[in-house]
Amino acid sequence: MTPALLALAISGAAPAQTVNFDPAVAQGCLDRGEAACIGEATEACVRATPGGASTVGYALCTRAELTWWDDRLNAAYQRMLVQARGIDAQSSSYGTPNRPSDEAALRAMQRAWIVYRDATCGYEELQWWGGTGAHGAGLACAMRLTGAQTLYLQSLVF
Repeated sequence: MTPALLALAISGAAPAQTVNFDPAVAQGCLDRGEAACIGEATEACVRATPGGASTVGYALCTRAELTWWDDRLNAAYQRMLVQARGIDAQSSSYGTPNRPSDEAALRAMQRAWIVYRDATCGYEELQWWGGTGAHGAGLACAMRLTGAQTLYLQSLVF
């Protein structure tokens, strides 16, 4: 997340507001095998949270789902690192020492994805420049892209 996006995510939150984010909504949807679940828990949170349809309420619910996805992304990435190291070890033991490193490729891919996410969401936020929706647009973009990257990484784990 870019420093500006992170600052926006932290600022403006109503400190006493209770956010009714239910991760079971997202998990239940995923358990049914639906990749289109990204954002479903945010919408449920907005409906369940008093003032959830406000700009601040929407941002708080979106941030809650973004955090949920980010936790899963980090767990999937860690599993992928272990898997990549195993592939690299097998490659050298099978006599293919010139094979490019799976771990290095995974790290490069994830670093490039972070740059892509930040640039894409920065651009999306810019489309709302000067309006109260900019913050929510940036968060929603980060949530969508993080959810998609999580599902992608999870699909690669064997």
